[in-house]
Amino acid sequence: MDEKGVSPVIGVILMVAATIVIAAVVMGMLGGFGPPKKLYAVTASASENATGYIYIVYNGGPDSYMVKYINVSVDGKVIANKSAPPVGWTTSYSGTPGPNNNHVVVSATFKDDTTQVILDTWV
Repeated sequence: MDEKGVSPVIGVILMVAATIVIAAVVMGMLGGFGPPKKLYAVTASASENATGYIYIVYNGGPDSYMVKYINVSVDGKVIANKSAPPVGWTTSYSGTPGPNNNHVVVSATFKDDTTQVILDTWV
């Protein structure tokens, strides 16, 4: 009597299926199956005058109605938090005079509690 185990084709199919199941479990654990997050369209700008004063302006955008608050930092130090800022809202900071001496980061938190960096620049 000639007895054989599972054929090689069925073995390969089972290994591929097991790999797919493992990949699906790992992706699910890493949050890979969620819907993509919305990217909001709002902007800010920063400029520096000759004495080193930095001016940060919230320019708004099509999604400005969704902004819950704005957070402004210069060189890692938070200098302003503004709840529901109006378009044109401006804040200033006395930085280090000279080009590209100050790192300005502005982030916006939206009504769905997501946060997005809207400006990351050196002035």
